[in-house]
Amino acid sequence: MDEGIDAFARVGIEELPDAERESVLRFFPAARSVIVFGGEVPVAVYRMPPNEKTREMLRIAGSLDGTALRLADLLDAEGIAARPVPLYLPVRVVDGRVQGVVHLKQVAAAARLGEIGASTLLLNRRFGPRLLLSGVVTGPGAPEFEREDGAGGNGEPLCTGCGACIRACPEGALGPEGVDAFRCRTVRAWVPPPVVPAVKWLLRRRLLLGALAPLAPLVAGAATIRCSLCVTGCPALPGAEEEGYPQKSS
Repeated sequence: MDEGIDAFARVGIEELPDAERESVLRFFPAARSVIVFGGEVPVAVYRMPPNEKTREMLRIAGSLDGTALRLADLLDAEGIAARPVPLYLPVRVVDGRVQGVVHLKQVAAAARLGEIGASTLLLNRRFGPRLLLSGVVTGPGAPEFEREDGAGGNGEPLCTGCGACIRACPEGALGPEGVDAFRCRTVRAWVPPPVVPAVKWLLRRRLLLGALAPLAPLVAGAATIRCSLCVTGCPALPGAEEEGYPQKSS
């Protein structure tokens, strides 16, 4: 599809669960809907060496971010208030967990682009856990359009609760309470355990986060995605057998 978008939908603010609606309105008080869209990460990318895999994922994510900026500008030009959801920030800490201020995975699930699996990742019927997401929050007057979810489907749940993603995580970052980002192997390389309390303190300070936001893309660009086992260990990963990944039965 144009702009490298493989799935997209618009969801009204009233269709969001209470927690997601509150988060969207905190981000943009004039919000009436969210346009959420995703780009596929090809299965082959997960076979690349870490540095190459990181560059390719950042390329896809950066393209989506650029699309969100352009779409927001186009809507603004039509007199429709719009605000793109930043790729890296804002984030916050809630109950000790790091989360985006706008929870795009949950918004995408409410828009019927997929469902949230035990891995806490969005599972799409065609692309499994391989969609990177971006979005634009819009005010009144945003146009209606047909949802494109990348596939048809029989309506059966995508996540069977098999626990393969939880078992695959080498750091035990996944569990019944969700994901502990600071236990993730990729995050631990940048945020070692002794400095986690200081980072959590920083993430609770909105003014400091606003000042540091321009640095976030630089930090992300210098980071390396060291582990993707929660993705490649999921039985919902389409094309895994063809690419050499073992498929686990549910």
